[in-house]
Amino acid sequence: MSIFDDLIRIDENGNLSYNGWIEWDHFLIPNKPEWFREILRNLMALLGHCLNCTALDGCYLLDSNCPKQPLHERCHCKKNNVSFSVVKKNSNAECAIEKFTEYVFKSDNNSKGKNKIFYDLGYSIKDSEYLKNEYCRQALEQYLLGNYKLKNLDRRGQRLAIAINLKGTKFYSGWMLCPEGKIRNTTPFGGWIK
Repeated sequence: MSIFDDLIRIDENGNLSYNGWIEWDHFLIPNKPEWFREILRNLMALLGHCLNCTALDGCYLLDSNCPKQPLHERCHCKKNNVSFSVVKKNSNAECAIEKFTEYVFKSDNNSKGKNKIFYDLGYSIKDSEYLKNEYCRQALEQYLLGNYKLKNLDRRGQRLAIAINLKGTKFYSGWMLCPEGKIRNTTPFGGWIK
């Protein structure tokens, strides 16, 4: 980490780019603890505040790759600049091993055909721990580079599509964006990269 990380960064192509990270802000919503955050989000909803907006509160996004504001006519959200060093320090990726052991490799019916992709790449249920760790490593790296696609935003949060590369085969995986740069895997296979 250099002293310039908060001003500029080097993208995946080796080009200098402006560090344009923001923290989405909707007043009165704490980032932690999660149980208290959810209570306040639901109370704010009773007062007419949007659950989509409060789900984004505290999330880190590139200013050039975030939902457009205002999200609706009475939107109270704002974007606060946040340094890349803070984003990098706080961010982490989580993937439950059950995404592989109980979903992808459990049975043909449960995986909706996704297990064939992994079997064809030479993986089996014995590789679940490796896949979990590899997904977290690659997804966090891509997220910090700003290489994510915005997908659905609803009361549960902002979904992201992040590219995963396994043995030269590239496809999207699904992730949920959480406060302070946490990303949580929602699906190991979210579609082919076109």
